[in-house]
Amino acid sequence: MNKTEVLKGSLSATLGRNVKKRRQELGVTQSQLAQTLSVEVETVSRYERGTVAPSFAQLEKICSALQVPAWALFSDGVDVPNTEGPSFGEQLKGLSARDREFVLSFVRNYVDHHQKAKKPDV
Repeated sequence: MNKTEVLKGSLSATLGRNVKKRRQELGVTQSQLAQTLSVEVETVSRYERGTVAPSFAQLEKICSALQVPAWALFSDGVDVPNTEGPSFGEQLKGLSARDREFVLSFVRNYVDHHQKAKKPDV
């Protein structure tokens, strides 16, 4: 398997394809999305090609700008997440170790972010 084949099946590539698809559905240019995200157009291009993964904070901005839940950007279109049960672990099993760690890191950051947001200022 060559580097292009590995990239094509990676979580970053799936995210990138979904960002591009949703951006186009909304009629938003890369330049407009870049301006909304406060990044260079090349950064949006790299996200869409899957060569660079956005940070957690940037992913939140992308979801907001594209009016889409985060799970939809990680979906390969085959499996719809089961919001009622334990399918998360089953879905993780099909990922490479690197992609599993990326998803787990994302979830940890998401939980940490929202726990901090719930704490009242003292």
